[in-house]
Amino acid sequence: MASGKAAARVRRVKGATIRDVARRARVSHQTVSRVINGHESVTDETRERVLRAVRELEYVPSAVARSLSSQRTHTLGMVTTDVSDHFFAEAVAGAEAEARKRGYFMIIGSIEEGSEDDERTYLHLMLERRVEGLIVAVPRLRLAEDDPLADAVARIPTVLVASDIDLAGADHVDIDNRRGGHEATGYLVAQNHRLIGTITGPLDWPSARARLDGYRDALKDAGIAADRTLVEPCVDWGLESGRRAAERLLASAPKLSAIFAQSDLLALGAIATLRARGLRVPDDVSVVGFDDIPVSSVVDPPLTTVRQPMREVGELAARLIGDRAASSRKTKGSRHTLRAPLIIRGSVARLDGGRIR
Repeated sequence: MASGKAAARVRRVKGATIRDVARRARVSHQTVSRVINGHESVTDETRERVLRAVRELEYVPSAVARSLSSQRTHTLGMVTTDVSDHFFAEAVAGAEAEARKRGYFMIIGSIEEGSEDDERTYLHLMLERRVEGLIVAVPRLRLAEDDPLADAVARIPTVLVASDIDLAGADHVDIDNRRGGHEATGYLVAQNHRLIGTITGPLDWPSARARLDGYRDALKDAGIAADRTLVEPCVDWGLESGRRAAERLLASAPKLSAIFAQSDLLALGAIATLRARGLRVPDDVSVVGFDDIPVSSVVDPPLTTVRQPMREVGELAARLIGDRAASSRKTKGSRHTLRAPLIIRGSVARLDGGRIR
């Protein structure tokens, strides 16, 4: 007998609907809906009766049904390059934290290397799920004629992160990569280095091109002629690419005294090559990275680098969406650039042996 009642209760819990709650509380299903959605036009006694029925039946309101009735889903979408990458993982963490502060949940779509077609799939999915705002952090983003992103921008607040796509109506958030590249190279110049090589990321990334421009700007400001043989592009931002690029640099410029690597992993790969050749860092060759990943402060020597404030980038992207969602005004969208500061540690030495400046 007891087991029969338990089974009945399980069935009731699993299948409880808003009408079941209404019957238990002896009210209409419209009244249950008003209680669930926090309307004030319900007496305290009725509200308590409905809430008691909800608890007894373990009723879980349908998010889909509630969004249809309220025209709100309280969700934001974020499509990003592989979240296993520290750069994008930090941006996601920042966006999610800011979204929660504003009462939103995040749906995140991560695109792996070589699966760029997934971007369209995720965009379609998020629009179908009626997200109230969209963050797209895909640096290699390119628009097709029928791209769903243009549709998204026309319908909901949209922010593009680390992209050079010019899309009217969308906000853009990025770090100042050109200035970061200039400060990294300028710091090496200030330590009396003149033969400075650079290891770049993939040059189809806007950030890689901007950092390379910053490197060239700093050399020009110092009256140092640019030398193409001192620029080594890589197919990715990883350790192995940094190692191989350093080998190529040393082959073309054996008297190289400094390297600006466009990511910390590229820098660490370059340091591995330098040590394999019997060269000391920073005594023989100075190295500057870009990112400030956690390991950069604990390697030997600690890596001088440019810090990417990616958590702040994600926070700003979510904040822009929240502000636009709360406003009835249509805006054209704007660009927001965050500074990437130079973090001075122990991987750079003055070429003349003097004190670091």
